[in-house]
Amino acid sequence: MKKVLFATTALVMSMTAGVAVAEVAVTGDARMGMIYDGNDAQFSSRARVKFTLTGESDAGLSFGASFRADNADDDAKNGTSGSVWISGTYGKLEMGDVVSATEAAIGDLYEVGYTQGGVGYDIEEISYLTGDGANLDQGPNILYSYTMDRFSVYASASDGQDKAWPTTVGANVDDEEGAWSDDVAYSIAAKYDAGNWWASLGYAKHGDAKEIALGGGATFNQFTVKGVYVDYKDRTAIFVDSSDGNFSDVWKVLQNGYEQDKTYGLSGEYAFNDGITVGAFWRRDEFKSDLDGYGDEKFDSFGIGGEYDLGGGATLAGGVIDNDFLADTVADVGVRFTF
Repeated sequence: MKKVLFATTALVMSMTAGVAVAEVAVTGDARMGMIYDGNDAQFSSRARVKFTLTGESDAGLSFGASFRADNADDDAKNGTSGSVWISGTYGKLEMGDVVSATEAAIGDLYEVGYTQGGVGYDIEEISYLTGDGANLDQGPNILYSYTMDRFSVYASASDGQDKAWPTTVGANVDDEEGAWSDDVAYSIAAKYDAGNWWASLGYAKHGDAKEIALGGGATFNQFTVKGVYVDYKDRTAIFVDSSDGNFSDVWKVLQNGYEQDKTYGLSGEYAFNDGITVGAFWRRDEFKSDLDGYGDEKFDSFGIGGEYDLGGGATLAGGVIDNDFLADTVADVGVRFTF
């Protein structure tokens, strides 16, 4: 089945000379199944439409943009949803809802289950210092990448705007003194990809907070393994609350002035010849506090899951995640679709 539902070609007249060809493609994804939140089983479904716009200038410069239909609100206007890019001989430049240089070079751990980690609040996603997770309060980001042979370099930054973007990403909040985003956040990274193995190194800074990250992976026939290690300095432990989960341990960390010290983890997946893939991840987060009466804290999370390719864009999947931040074990099962 074709993954493109709809495509149109438009002729765009240049103000100088010549003609450029642009294309708008509409794709989508959906899922239906059940989740277990640690207490109750619930139905779970979602459908999304994605628009991808691409074009090429007369000089061979490629450009494009993408956003989902559910992004078409104030988030899109503020640049925190959707992204725009341009690429050519000297690399690719992206702006908007883009990851940091470190994440572009290293990425996250294996996504488990039907919701691809969502049922466990995406604990497989590493909390990089900028351009990801709770740190999207920094607003729109810019990301540059360039690849030459097996070596790639990345650089990213926020715009340092003075707005306190809250948990609801992109909400238009009045400027306030001392907002987290007062300082420009930036990241640089490099990656060497030898084909069957790769290694990456990244650095990021936001105000006094710093991050050094290492990542690597390898593929052995049908087995793929990956490791990530992130060391933080002067990073406040920031987490998003959820009324659905038990975050008592997390709030203890917040209230007692803990700092996030390290995050590291491993993941692996094995693809069988009959369309079955199984995978798992393990992650540990370490926190430290200089306050009397409080020791260091460690949170371990892990997940295991599998999926079966039904063909034509349909995938049967399920998984189990034990998330120490939730202080619970959750699970999901269902069918995912891509169009």
